[in-house]
Amino acid sequence: MFHIYLSKCKKIRPLITIKYRTWVFNTLYKVGLLANIYFTGKVKVIQSLNIQGKGRLILNDGCMLGVYPSPNLYNGEFYLEARRPESIIKIGKRVLINNNAVIIADKSSITIGDDSLIGPNFVCFDSNFHPLAPDKRLSQDYKCKPVKIGSNVFIGANVTILKGVTVGDNSIIASGLIISSDIPSNVIVRNGTGVKLCPFE
Repeated sequence: MFHIYLSKCKKIRPLITIKYRTWVFNTLYKVGLLANIYFTGKVKVIQSLNIQGKGRLILNDGCMLGVYPSPNLYNGEFYLEARRPESIIKIGKRVLINNNAVIIADKSSITIGDDSLIGPNFVCFDSNFHPLAPDKRLSQDYKCKPVKIGSNVFIGANVTILKGVTVGDNSIIASGLIISSDIPSNVIVRNGTGVKLCPFE
């Protein structure tokens, strides 16, 4: 009997957690405590959400921040930072981003197109955050470049996308890759001896 009770608790806990997190997010937005956030329609907050920065965060209808069932629902966080007033993070309609994402727009923008699916531990930066020149390494003298992820893109687990990258519509990026150059539309990016671009099979 006790094990049946535990089983029911395990099923109920995540549902309560998700509803609570989404309710808190919507309530804070409605009372004006999330002044830099703009969203339309329904946005689901699955994982604990950490929002930082002075820039704008634009969330569109049906996007989901975190995934259940998936690891780290309770002990991780989903980190979004539009660092400066001119920074923008825009997440499109029906975008699903799995747990433990880190997305930081430092001096420009990061855009994720509609219907994209992104695996856990996703990292995306528009910046190196420090100059590459050794004599300027501790200064703020560096440039950022926007990141644009197209619509209907499928990104696997543990992928990092770096500044200035554009990923074309419908493309697939395999797990564990670091992407530092543009990816065209309608290709599969695979790992191996270097990154390989392959047409759909």
